[in-house]
Amino acid sequence: MVTKKWTAAIAALAFSLLCSASAFAITVTWNGKTYIPLGVRRHAITTLVMPGPIATWWSGAPNRIGVKRVPGTENTLTVWARSRNPSQRLFLRSKNGTIYMADVARHLPYQPIVKVENATTAYQKAFHLTRHMSVEVLMQDMLRGITPPGFYATKVNETIMNTPPYRIVAKALLRSPTLTGVIAVWQKNSLQSQVRFDPETFRMTAPGMGKLRMIAANRWTLGDGQRSAMFLVFSRG
Repeated sequence: MVTKKWTAAIAALAFSLLCSASAFAITVTWNGKTYIPLGVRRHAITTLVMPGPIATWWSGAPNRIGVKRVPGTENTLTVWARSRNPSQRLFLRSKNGTIYMADVARHLPYQPIVKVENATTAYQKAFHLTRHMSVEVLMQDMLRGITPPGFYATKVNETIMNTPPYRIVAKALLRSPTLTGVIAVWQKNSLQSQVRFDPETFRMTAPGMGKLRMIAANRWTLGDGQRSAMFLVFSRG
């Protein structure tokens, strides 16, 4: 009986620490196409926090891993390795019928806490974080080399304009549900010895990005062989 009380007390303490240990947690977005990465260790516990109540779970080799619900919760499980080779698939079914699949393996990076959120929830959070962000604030963040919360950055190498007198090559994109920031390089595409970029008269259409709202550059006038960093912000709606 004492053992049971201590077990419940430790479980309750572990769950309370879970709420304040976000620095040791990673968040995984579940889109139904990829496995949830779950690194496990023989003498360590991985806490798996699901987006909703879990009805049941099963695995291919139960003797290789242990899975247990955290007492007092419906969506939190602890997972640990029972063997030296715990690699397998773990399947979880939520009470609303959603099937989740996790890749349990020792070679995956170990995280004490893995939080799972549905893709639609992640989109809604990103929209909430960015709907009040102004074009000016996004421009300031790009100039400082910051990716704002709610945005995801992608490296690219794509020519988005090659019409005289300008050639603009995008190097990175920062996207949110409503705004897109483009970090690019521009150079002159003209026989003139010098070309001055005029942001007041510049017009550009970019499918999927919306309307060009703001533009900045390190240099506005370029000669032969010269290049300049350029920053563009587009908005949709």
